Amino acid sequence: MSHNRRSVLGATLALPAALTAGGLAAATPAAAVTGTVDAGAWTALVLEPGITPSAGATPEVRLVTIAGTVFLQARGLVTCSLTADAKIGRLPDGFALPTGYVRAAVPRNNSQGINACRFEINPTGSVSVFGANTSSPITWVQFDSVQTIWR
Repeated sequence: MSHNRRSVLGATLALPAALTAGGLAAATPAAAVTGTVDAGAWTALVLEPGITPSAGATPEVRLVTIAGTVFLQARGLVTCSLTADAKIGRLPDGFALPTGYVRAAVPRNNSQGINACRFEINPTGSVSVFGANTSSPITWVQFDSVQTIWR
């Protein structure tokens, strides 16, 4: 199994529970917790017209289970021309739907000092980006920072 930045980061999320159970001396090391990671396959988002995947950085999602908790991870980059909140795509067919709204802050082009926007997946699987307007258009969005509890 490869150990990338996300698997190590995800494993550290399980560490606080171990710390409360028996103190730091008795805590399970993060490296040992990675043995309980079940990572699904990366699957490409279905993008709306006008939303273009960046070459070599196709927007993808997967579900990862760490110590019994399911997380959504996303990666990739899109270019676009958004001047209002917009649906940019949907989850791939057959992908598990969330039981509620899933939100994360993601990097975007810097416009008037604003360099982040809200990434959201609703319970029907629609993926939207919030924060664009005519005076601060969004021209690209990166999803690599998305790691959030799924259900």
